[in-house]
Amino acid sequence: MTQPHILIPVHDFNAGGTEAIALRLAGEWLDRGWRVTVLAGDTAGPMLRRVPSAAQVLIVDPPMARSTFSRIRLGKAMADLARQAAPDVIFIPGNFHFILAHALKQALPRVPIVAKISNPLLPKGWPETIAKTIGGPLLRKYFGPIDRVVAMTEGQRREFLALCPGATVPIIPDPNVPDHAVVQQMKDRRASDGPIEMLLIGRLEPQKNVALAIEVLGALNRLREARLTVLGEGYMRPAIEAQAARLGLSSQLTMPGFSNDIPAAMRAADVLLISSDYEGGPGVASEALAEALPIVSTDCSHYLREILIDPRLGRWVKGRDPEQLARAVLEQMNEAPAPHDLLERLVKPSRYSVAAEAYLQVFEAALGKRSA
Repeated sequence: MTQPHILIPVHDFNAGGTEAIALRLAGEWLDRGWRVTVLAGDTAGPMLRRVPSAAQVLIVDPPMARSTFSRIRLGKAMADLARQAAPDVIFIPGNFHFILAHALKQALPRVPIVAKISNPLLPKGWPETIAKTIGGPLLRKYFGPIDRVVAMTEGQRREFLALCPGATVPIIPDPNVPDHAVVQQMKDRRASDGPIEMLLIGRLEPQKNVALAIEVLGALNRLREARLTVLGEGYMRPAIEAQAARLGLSSQLTMPGFSNDIPAAMRAADVLLISSDYEGGPGVASEALAEALPIVSTDCSHYLREILIDPRLGRWVKGRDPEQLARAVLEQMNEAPAPHDLLERLVKPSRYSVAAEAYLQVFEAALGKRSA
């Protein structure tokens, strides 16, 4: 018997984590006999090459490129194609696409919609009273068409329930570690006296705050020789290179762009540096733990607070002080290696098959087959 049909709406095939995770899950679901259709507003973006061959792809006609208000119009533009696809369940892969639920629910009122929280729900810095009195009612209306919400972390779940009480919110980490990937043994870096090799992975956009990472590099070099490799691309490259030149750090900075061999880059590094202003569940963190690479991060994610449970794994720093982050990197270099069994335990929920199966249980529950 044919398994149910999942529809995944995305704006385009942007090189972002939301799209990458959605397509990764699509491949896992297809392998388990479920049907998958990707409904997009445009073909733009490199992730188009990652669409599993067995998935159906539908593109809005005429295509709708991203713009400031394009998401508001995109749902209605998708409605007819969504009806033609006739899915059994709709999976919205992240906050950016939540607004599509309103038009899709109007088009397919009997089809359950499952949505994943991928980033903080409200703007950072909102006072708690304003968040509850204004943000809560707005979110409840915004989430009205969504039947089930999935969080990546316990912190996200608590944040959602504080604003939208009474919901059932399962926790499913993103699938960031292939089933076949072998968790490495962590090196002892305490005896290392060479340059500290820091690695940052992310788009060169404001959210990732690579400018802060450059400041950390400068602060660290005043204490001990260090280098920074940045894997990623984006429109902020000229500004970042200019900042490094202005601070006299060009020779300590390497920016090769995107990489197809992240594991090799992680094995060559001493510390994964995450300088982001905010994150949902940064996939590079679980990838780093699988490669036994410790992490130093800003306090940007519930996921990092929950997974860095032992200083041998890494540490996060409140605020955005480059001097504090530099000292945290030095402290991390003086930690003993984390035990292998701890790394294995923390990585397991992020295995592709574990996350994919957990989502299928949520879909089946939404379809009334069994409780999640």
